[in-house]
Amino acid sequence: MLEQSAPELTLQKQQLLLAYHKTCWEEMTWRRNAGYRTVILGFGYFAMLIAVVTFNHQIAQSIRICLAIVIALGTLFGAGYLTSNYSKYMAAAAQMVKIEEYTGAYGDSFLGSQGALMPPERRDRPKIPLSKDIVCLWSILAFLAGGLVTAGAILIM
Repeated sequence: MLEQSAPELTLQKQQLLLAYHKTCWEEMTWRRNAGYRTVILGFGYFAMLIAVVTFNHQIAQSIRICLAIVIALGTLFGAGYLTSNYSKYMAAAAQMVKIEEYTGAYGDSFLGSQGALMPPERRDRPKIPLSKDIVCLWSILAFLAGGLVTAGAILIM
């Protein structure tokens, strides 16, 4: 891939690229934090519901069934959201890599004698599918399992 060096860029293009890079970074940060919040708040909600159902034996079976259905559907929606969020997170990362490649940030002389600004493996990070990103994949699977177990527990208790 042909890389241009930063001095060949006009000031206006540099400012535009920097603003767009910052926008992508902010989107990645927002999406990462939204994923964390979904998992953490989801598990807190599951725990709260199990505690309420466990200590309240007066809840009618029909209400338990409705609660279990709502939890199961919400869990499926949440897992779908987390999966979609991962794809959009990686799309923003890919845009950042394009900008970094265009500006020559991966070139050995970008920082003079200090070498490249970005490590070469950063280029491949946005290409990693969810199935190969173990931490994200297991977070989604844990959220899915936790929600479905909670739905089952509501029915059993």
